[in-house]
Amino acid sequence: MTQLTKRIVVCCSTIFGLIYEKIPFSKFIVEIDLLNPTNTSQFLFVTIDMASKKKSKKVPHEVMNESTDNNSESENLYLRQEIARSPMYSTVYLSQDLNERDIEYVVEEAVIKKQCRVLQLTRCKVTSIGAFILANTLNNTENILEELLLLDNRVGDEGVLHLVKALSTNENNLKVLDLTQNRISNVGVKYLAEMIQTNERLTVLRIAGNEIGNQGIQILINAIQYHNKTLEELDFCTNRSIDDEVVDCLIQLIKHSQTLKRLFLFNCNMSPNGKDKLMKTQKKLDNFWLMV
Repeated sequence: MTQLTKRIVVCCSTIFGLIYEKIPFSKFIVEIDLLNPTNTSQFLFVTIDMASKKKSKKVPHEVMNESTDNNSESENLYLRQEIARSPMYSTVYLSQDLNERDIEYVVEEAVIKKQCRVLQLTRCKVTSIGAFILANTLNNTENILEELLLLDNRVGDEGVLHLVKALSTNENNLKVLDLTQNRISNVGVKYLAEMIQTNERLTVLRIAGNEIGNQGIQILINAIQYHNKTLEELDFCTNRSIDDEVVDCLIQLIKHSQTLKRLFLFNCNMSPNGKDKLMKTQKKLDNFWLMV
């Protein structure tokens, strides 16, 4: 058996949000490295190496990145092998550079043919064009995709726009959208707020580690509080422009949302007083998790 190395970006919401195949942990060697050893609030990268007794063979770098524009089928051998070994109706996890042709291959082979329920593309350099390709398949009746996890990519505001256009129709099965660390600003959050007002399926939205400020969060909170009845988890962690200005809005959301159960605000820019006000509100509620 060849050695498989899988990297998963773990933000603080991973306590609830990390979804992975059920493989006995006795087979794993887990190594946790900090992006910045002096700042424990940064994201963790968890490297999980599944080893075997046989001598493993390392996949050549040139094979992993092999791709051409002259063939409609992806020639990235490593990519094809990863998808081929994935069971039907399961999680497909990829962590390598993917161009647009590669993403088209992922959609066709993993989402449509393999009918994967969870697609996780971590650090794959997915751009707005890649997001457009993925968005086009969300409303394809042939797929059953429930979770789209695009951690640490380059989707940006334009990519968010493509995704929300697809998610606004309710003609898909997507329940979890993870856009952690994707260069999203208040503009992208406004797009998400518009989608939230009509989407009736999404239960988890993660936008940690972006460039989102108070204005964007206020718009999103208003959309959730007055127009949404499905969201159960929100992750705003490590958006450093979020401060005490939105504390009162967040308190109103915590008090009055009929569905929200988990709210993550770790490593934002709130003062101790602002955090204390939020925690006091949370303590008055049953079955509500707040990390701040």
